[in-house]
Amino acid sequence: MNVGEMQRALSRKAEKEPNHKFGDLYSLLYGPDWLRLAHDNVAQNAGSKTAGCDGVNMTEFDEDLEGNLERLRQALKDGTFVACPARRVNIPKGNGQMRPLGIPTIRDRIVQEAIRMVLEPIYEADFCQSSYGFRPGRRTMDAIKNILWQTTERKKFFWVIEGDISSYFDTINHRKLAKLLRRRIADDKMIDLVWKFLRSGVMERKLFRDTKLGTPQGGIVSPLLANVYLHELDKYMERYTGLSTEEKTGRRKQGLANFVYVRYADDFVVLGNGSRETAEAMRQELSGFLKDELKLNLSMEKTKVTHLNDGFDFLGFHLQRTMGRAKMGVRTAISGKAVKKHLEKIQAATTPRTHKDSVETKILALNRIIRGWCLYFQYTSKAGVQFGELEYKTFWRLAHWLGRKFKLSIPSVIRQYRSALTIALVGHNDFPAKTYAERFDKPNPYTAEGKIVREEIPDENPWLETEDRPGSTDLRLVVIQRDEHRCCNCGESVTNATCQVDHKRPRSRFKRPEDADCLDNLWTLCIPCHERKTETDRQTESRVQ
Repeated sequence: MNVGEMQRALSRKAEKEPNHKFGDLYSLLYGPDWLRLAHDNVAQNAGSKTAGCDGVNMTEFDEDLEGNLERLRQALKDGTFVACPARRVNIPKGNGQMRPLGIPTIRDRIVQEAIRMVLEPIYEADFCQSSYGFRPGRRTMDAIKNILWQTTERKKFFWVIEGDISSYFDTINHRKLAKLLRRRIADDKMIDLVWKFLRSGVMERKLFRDTKLGTPQGGIVSPLLANVYLHELDKYMERYTGLSTEEKTGRRKQGLANFVYVRYADDFVVLGNGSRETAEAMRQELSGFLKDELKLNLSMEKTKVTHLNDGFDFLGFHLQRTMGRAKMGVRTAISGKAVKKHLEKIQAATTPRTHKDSVETKILALNRIIRGWCLYFQYTSKAGVQFGELEYKTFWRLAHWLGRKFKLSIPSVIRQYRSALTIALVGHNDFPAKTYAERFDKPNPYTAEGKIVREEIPDENPWLETEDRPGSTDLRLVVIQRDEHRCCNCGESVTNATCQVDHKRPRSRFKRPEDADCLDNLWTLCIPCHERKTETDRQTESRVQ
């Protein structure tokens, strides 16, 4: 089966027949090609190394890949597939609170990805242009550019409603969601499978909890289901945003406001060209709709009504109407909250308790944090200025970390490491400010020409350089250089990638395992010699036991 062609066919059918209900979708899920591609997509995710509640990660799943996929395919075909509870972990948020994250098992992730591959082409034909979050071919800057285009001076959209839905992902009503899905999906088996995931529960440590509401944050299909749910809000707002030019002009002559609406996942902005009172009335109207129709609560405290001159934050950006060189206009900058969160990640990576970490992997971790963040924010008006300030702070933060690690004064750190840091550490200013030139009104990616691209947003919980044995990477390089890039057993020439640094005497034979990690007990081995020594050590250990 050509998966891409099938997805294109589904999307074309959905475009041509908006009222069509799709049946017999479930059989696609257990097609060998469909399930294999779903596996490959999941395997490419960074989270594939993380196990669910069954303790199996992608590496272990792939040890018997064909067998595991066949068993999964048969369980789907027979209808015996059972979704496992998601492993729940709590992630700290910027406001000091914790955000629950559900981590499904690998097999559940593969099935969820297969479901997404079926449903997404159908719903991409239905979704509104005003929706941007977690959709293929769309990104944050499309939403920001839409706002900038709508806030040109002649349009006078000066009042802003900053939408905030209370605990959105945790309060989605399952029965309402199933009802919405049935408007397009007539396949009961597909609906039942989605229902299994919604009700599969979560495991927090060893405690099982039912999930009567919400979609688990971390589930692959969750963003799509969340968009299906809030599509109702998008359609509701089209009674204002979908008016013709004549109708909008008529409203203004009657003293009524017109509105612009932009949504990214559960964050949305409504712009009005009336008075503050009309904006507050719209906020109340939206609160009533969400409560009555979608059983959601709009946080009236956080859903502020703001004048564009005072500025507002959206998706990490700060948008504000200010005087430019010749005229008023809306400028974008990185919000103060986003800058603070970024610095907190830099600080977490270079905190004093991490002094035993390796320099090489520490710089690698910082580079990942900096690169992802700068690529996200480089389209702002003041990117160069803000990046320069952050680059300065990051450089000196790392310099102090090196000073504490090696017990050096800052002048000594600069003399020894400045040139190396300048080359190795990615600078914020390596990412110049850019103008976002792409159109914000995107076509259906499943029926348009070209490859489907998905946005990569900065990781909320980036890798901060964690080694099983702190400092082992630096120690490894010292040993390889000492042994002159040769295997100490057979004398073969090796590179950093074709050798292992191993313990002459196994760590298990030391009263304190860390005592084994000394230079005298470490040597360089080529891969074949390392494998033979490892097997010999295992046999010796088994005889001793």
